[in-house]
Amino acid sequence: MENELIIHNVSKTSATGSYILNNINLALPRGSRLSVLGPSGSGKTTLLRMIAGLDTPDSGDIRFNGVSILDLPPHKRNFGMMFQDYALFPHLDVFANIAFGLKMKGMSKRDQAPIVEQMLSLTNLKGFENRKVDELSGGERQRVALARTLAPGPRLLMLDEPLSALDRVLRKHLLDQLTQILSRLHITTIFVTHDHEEAFAAGAQIILMNQGKIVQQGSPDQLIHHPVNDWIKSFMA
Repeated sequence: MENELIIHNVSKTSATGSYILNNINLALPRGSRLSVLGPSGSGKTTLLRMIAGLDTPDSGDIRFNGVSILDLPPHKRNFGMMFQDYALFPHLDVFANIAFGLKMKGMSKRDQAPIVEQMLSLTNLKGFENRKVDELSGGERQRVALARTLAPGPRLLMLDEPLSALDRVLRKHLLDQLTQILSRLHITTIFVTHDHEEAFAAGAQIILMNQGKIVQQGSPDQLIHHPVNDWIKSFMA
């Protein structure tokens, strides 16, 4: 299968000279789902920001469909990123929140409508079009954020701790819904989390990060039963 996203020798250092990311190498086939797992401060979100164009590496390259994207501004990469806090607009209703990215692309309201309707159906939000964000539950807000991220038709989807603000029972329910939606879309997806149960459910392949490095990559079974060092064994316990 052809690799769609390739990250080659990417590094980033802090102002003090310590590594935020240290020689990251990664290849993602088209339509695959990858979970990026690791403790807080391991470099997971920084990696997403590099891919999205919100931050730049000190060295290395990021290529998409064989072309370096380092010089492309975020809006020209056509990647979707869903943030941990969802970043919804409280003064807008659900329809307008979902349509926001389409509006930024210059699409008319007439052309926005069928796409928003499709996203409402996909995320089980039919009937919520006119509700304000503060009228929604945590799970409903999560689905609005996902619908807004998907509406412009991104080439790559990145989810940064999308379930962390929810209680454990609701997280399990929404994770099941999320994986069903992603399976239907066949979009290349990177799912960032500190929770190994979420990581295992969201991606067939896992990379485990610690202190800015990828310390192991493989299937959930490989990480659980064949950890390459004691730190991984302890983290996965």
